[in-house]
Amino acid sequence: MNTMILPNMNFHLLLRLAFVAVLGLGFLYIQPSKLAKNPPLYIAMNPEYQRIASEQLVFELQGSDSLLKHPVYLLSDAAKQPLLYAADIITPVCIDGLCKPMYLTLYWSLVGDYVGYGVFQDNLLTKFDHEPFETKDYTKFHELLLNKHSILERKNMADLFDQNVQATEKITFQGKEVDAVSGATKTEIKESVVEGALYSCFTAWHLAHGEVKEKIVQHLLGLYTPALALAFLHSPYEDYQFFALKQLDATAFAQNLPRIQEIFATASPLTRIYILKKLPKESWKTEQVALPFFQTFTSTDINTRTLLLNNLKYSHEKVTEILVNEVEKMSKNQLTVFLGHLAENKNRLSKSVRARLEAAAKNTGFAERYVVEGFLKGE
Repeated sequence: MNTMILPNMNFHLLLRLAFVAVLGLGFLYIQPSKLAKNPPLYIAMNPEYQRIASEQLVFELQGSDSLLKHPVYLLSDAAKQPLLYAADIITPVCIDGLCKPMYLTLYWSLVGDYVGYGVFQDNLLTKFDHEPFETKDYTKFHELLLNKHSILERKNMADLFDQNVQATEKITFQGKEVDAVSGATKTEIKESVVEGALYSCFTAWHLAHGEVKEKIVQHLLGLYTPALALAFLHSPYEDYQFFALKQLDATAFAQNLPRIQEIFATASPLTRIYILKKLPKESWKTEQVALPFFQTFTSTDINTRTLLLNNLKYSHEKVTEILVNEVEKMSKNQLTVFLGHLAENKNRLSKSVRARLEAAAKNTGFAERYVVEGFLKGE
């Protein structure tokens, strides 16, 4: 009698394969979405969700922690303008040789960021011992998924537990007594996940933040039109604005400069730095271009201020009048750059500029006044 030798396969993979077989072949490819029956329990983009009028299957998602293919839908409004992406998820969650299915509807923005989730009313989320999620658990689950840089980002299953700590209690699951998941969970991880639902949190987070983001961006680029680009640029969402900025060529960047200056005034440091680096050097010579950027000097972060000062030599002369009123708010290095610029461009050292510097040098509350005083003595 011949003996069949199975190839050396990971035990957990075999376990998942067996579980999928039990679920039935029908689950290998989830049937078309029925979003109307699974509205989001939490959604960070509710105005967009409320406008959904149609959905279109655009690609499939198969995360590294799931053996199932999940259809991803583009959700659009009545005018066929894209709003969100969504996918109905069913995936096995396995631990200690036991598996159970998890049902979710995940929602993403048009740039692939998780924005919300819904539950199936006949298959609500549960913890490992079948204890149902409480309201606080659903909230914490959403907060975890919103964190794109969660502690789970660079973790494998084996990294989730402290091997030196024994579980503090036993729980019964399908008639078997097993270690409570929370007992040996590493402290820094335990604080971020729903207690008793570690594997569900781990699996859902990696589905929400894995390959799907790149796939969504690639799909979006395929339908990115001038109208959509303009909508992104005028969107209240900074990640949409940033995406639009990255797609602008030099001509389009110049054409949309008034809006870009508006974005710059309230943007994060990352977006501000990107704008400053993308702005052509010759543009700084124009008063209408340079002044709005330098007028934000005191409200920006230290790195943005440094970049602004680095562009001072290319900028319209009126920016000097703006900056001289802010010398007492500059760091020593920034002050050195500004005064060095004046030393090299003496035509900008007007009477009003000198008077303001003299006042700063006499201000006993200004820690760097000696730097200004030394500059004035050298003139």
